[in-house]
Amino acid sequence: MTSPVLPDHEKPVIVIRGLDNSFGEQIIHENLDLDVRRGEILGVVGGSGTGKSVLMRSIIGLQTPSDGTIDVLGENMIGREEDEAKNIRRRWGILFQNGALFSTLTVAENVEVPLREYFHFSQTLMDEIASYKIAMSGLPADAGPKYPAELSGGMIKRAGLARALALDPELLFLDEPTAGLDPISAQNFDELILSLRGKLDLTVFLITHDLDTLYAICDRVAVLADRKVVAVGTIEQLLALDHPWIQEYFNGPRGRAAAKA
Repeated sequence: MTSPVLPDHEKPVIVIRGLDNSFGEQIIHENLDLDVRRGEILGVVGGSGTGKSVLMRSIIGLQTPSDGTIDVLGENMIGREEDEAKNIRRRWGILFQNGALFSTLTVAENVEVPLREYFHFSQTLMDEIASYKIAMSGLPADAGPKYPAELSGGMIKRAGLARALALDPELLFLDEPTAGLDPISAQNFDELILSLRGKLDLTVFLITHDLDTLYAICDRVAVLADRKVVAVGTIEQLLALDHPWIQEYFNGPRGRAAAKA
């Protein structure tokens, strides 16, 4: 029996099959499969060493898998020519864990970096776009001329987010976006991501340890363990499984507190 043909809006934006990743004799992923649905916020969780960031790096082309396939936005990402890969990369944005801002550039100049890579806009237009993205990320207007060293941790995250949004992406990768933030700042950041998803029709791939974030904004959660994705579903669906790590993670004291909140 042939599989039904899905309409474009229901097709996964990321399809991973049989992914293997290793560093020397250390196997990180083995025969890993994962689909990310269009328009969802997918949380990715797992214990230390399960390869959450390695998985993201494989998807965005910073890590070459030893086996498997990765399709992003309908395009195969493995073995592409640089020009072809560049055309796909412009359709996503990335917020790395510590912001990864260029310390010698202002916030506005950081936001303009991807614009300079892909377009030949006038400086006036780039300044206008940067101002808009800075405001969209929840930063005050006077943040634009500041340098990263002048920003708080929460402001650095938002500046990194502004840069990730510079090219109007369809897909947003977030690596531990609330790590190191106080609870109020973390909650505000979660609400911002939820709002941007709705306004910009984003699909979000979100690596996090933050149980509050998982409960507050994630449509589904993918659990990395045993070198693969052992389960994907809503938190309610995951709680019905008897996998020991899943039960310890979601039914531990912090998990119960997050569920009540």
